[in-house]
Amino acid sequence: MRTYISQFIPYSEDRRVYPYRVIYPMHLDCINFAPITILYGNNGSGKSTLLNVIAQQIGLKNMTLGNDNEYFDGYVKKCSSSISLEGIPEDSAFIRSEDIMVKIARQRKLYAGIKNSILSKDILRGSGISKSLVHKALKDPDTVSEKDYALMSRFEDFQTAKLELENDDATSNGEKALEYFEENLLDESLYLLDEPENSMAPAFQQQLAKHIELLAYRLDTQFVIATHSPFLLSIDGARIYDLDSRPSMEKAWYELENMKAYYSLFKRFEDKFKVIQ
Repeated sequence: MRTYISQFIPYSEDRRVYPYRVIYPMHLDCINFAPITILYGNNGSGKSTLLNVIAQQIGLKNMTLGNDNEYFDGYVKKCSSSISLEGIPEDSAFIRSEDIMVKIARQRKLYAGIKNSILSKDILRGSGISKSLVHKALKDPDTVSEKDYALMSRFEDFQTAKLELENDDATSNGEKALEYFEENLLDESLYLLDEPENSMAPAFQQQLAKHIELLAYRLDTQFVIATHSPFLLSIDGARIYDLDSRPSMEKAWYELENMKAYYSLFKRFEDKFKVIQ
């Protein structure tokens, strides 16, 4: 297990401008990183801001525009960090949940364009098949006769469009997000993830947690994650900083207020769960 960033020291000054006004109240002297470090807090706790500052300070840029302002760069320069002698691996990245949603939206737009592009092609000329019939077949195959459908299926572009559209329609945003992380998180890298669980159902969050554990504990990848997902918070060996506490401090996952709320809920309905076992 390796750590590419071992420590981060935020600058502390009481000013009424962003990001000073967000980070100063944390009274956080430093963050000592583990293979998996989690910045925990409720909405408005500043966990995303702190993660953004760390990313900028060590040179990991946002995939899309972040929440910078005129004071942000100056603040970042006043912070400090300790990096390993080999430096930050080349494939390292700062990935926000918004970045994934932007990618998914672009992909859906691309797939929608496949259908439009096939209708503009000349491949149907002389076949006796109209563009409206192709459109109908892609949208609702059951309304097209077997003969016409078989004829259209001979065209490679039609088959490509059909498969792409079927795959896109059958895959939710949560599934696509999980696929993205499973395909793009690499070994021997450093990743800063801002609420990666967004749009994921509990089962997918569990899969993501297992994938992160595998990369961190077997393949020398380091993670710094801003989250309040119980499945990520309970990752074995994760070091958690509670940004809701004052001063902010390291805590065990079962000491966090949100985790206590989950525990209280399930204890309240414990008999219901015993019935369905």
